[in-house]
Parts: sequence; structure tokens; C-alpha cells
Amino acid sequence: MFNTEFLLLAALFAVHLLADFYLQPQSWIKDRQRRLGSSALVAHSLVHSGGYLLVLLWWNHSYGWGWHLVPALLATAALGLSHYLIDLTKSYAKNSAGIFLLDQLLHLVMILLVWGYYCDGFTALQSAWQQFYKTSYLAVLLAYLWVLKPSSVLIQLLLQSWHSALPDQQAPQTLPAAGHHIGMLERVLILTFVLLEEYAGIGFLLAAKSVFRFGDLTRSSETKLTEYVLLGTLLSVSLSFLPALLFKLWF
Repeated sequence: MFNTEFLLLAALFAVHLLADFYLQPQSWIKDRQRRLGSSALVAHSLVHSGGYLLVLLWWNHSYGWGWHLVPALLATAALGLSHYLIDLTKSYAKNSAGIFLLDQLLHLVMILLVWGYYCDGFTALQSAWQQFYKTSYLAVLLAYLWVLKPSSVLIQLLLQSWHSALPDQQAPQTLPAAGHHIGMLERVLILTFVLLEEYAGIGFLLAAKSVFRFGDLTRSSETKLTEYVLLGTLLSVSLSFLPALLFKLWF
């Protein structure tokens, strides 16, 4: 049952993604944002409910429960109603990345809770956690944690003395903390490529970064900015390679 339970969870998540992002016209989104009690919101929730019901009935029939309607209908009602209430509450909030992520998290938590009660999925989760709780998995988690904030702080400290040597006119206007977040994404991608042994991806990433920075560097009247950017890039790459290589040597 372990695999079949997670098959149901994956199918429910797939229904959510399809109904939320592919089967919802832009006109429905505008309608439910414009007024409360929107018929578009009701229709959107019904699309979700229909997909959930089909998946639950398919799973019941395929794995021995037969065409039992009552459990499937109750689970569908819980998922459909919760989706309606979450989206209705969201309509009061201003659109932002944080609200979007919170909205999706609440939907996924509801799916997880209904799935857990529907097919004793919490037992399956416990078994999955026991499989996950291995030294190698924890080492990968630590590697990703390292290339985010700690590496950023270390790079900033290492470059601190050189940063003060840059003339003021060589400090271009940039988005707030953009370089910090670009560096974190860069290190996450490099670490992932090394762990997957897709080294060509690293070359593509660094080449793309060089192309985008080429204009800034060629317009610089001195070599200090070029050297500063090169130092930062090499430090970022080195701090990404380090945990990946240690993982490969150890495991």
C-alpha cells in the first residue's frame, strides 16, 4: 500500500495544479478579485472538486475499495469547500508573492490532511520519513543550507576590504539585495549540478552570467570592478563545489 498511497497523493496534487493554473481562465481570476460572492470562484471550486472526485473514485476502484461513493464524496466536499474558503479569504488580500505562496501552502496542507485521513496516509508518511532519515540525505540538506546564508555572509566578509577600494562612480544602481539573491541561486544551481554530475550546466550558468555582466565590466574605466566581480564569482563557485565534493568523497 505504501506506493499506492503516495500515488493518490501525487494525483491529488496534480489535480490542484491543473485546476489552479491550467483550467482557470484569466477572466475567472479577474472576476473573483473584483467582487465577493463571485460565480467564477464557485465554478473554480467545482472544477477542483470534480477533479478530486474522479481521482478518488479511480483510486478506490483500482486498489480494492470498489466504487464507494460516500468516503470519496466527503473527502471531495472537504477539499472543495476548503479551496473555496481559502480563495475567498485571499480575495481580501493584496496580490504579492508572499500571499501567493501562503495560498498554495494552505491548499497543499488541506490536500495532505484529507489524504492522510482518507487512506491512512500518515502511516505512509512515517514510513517515508524513516527512509529519508539517513546520513546521506541529511548531508545533502546541510550542503544546501550552507550554500545559502552562511556562504553569503562569508563571501561578504572576504570581499569587505576590497569593496571599500571601489570608487563611488563604479557602484552602479542596482535592485535592493539583488546580488545577494543572485549569488544564492547561483550556488544552489552549482551544487545541484555537481550532485547530479551535470557539469555542463555549470559552464552554461557561468557563461550566461559572464554575458550579462560583460557590459558593466567593459564600461568600467578601471580594472578594479572586473577583479572584484571575478573574485566574488570564484568564491561563490568554490563555496558551492566544496560541500558537493565532500559529499561525493564521503558517500
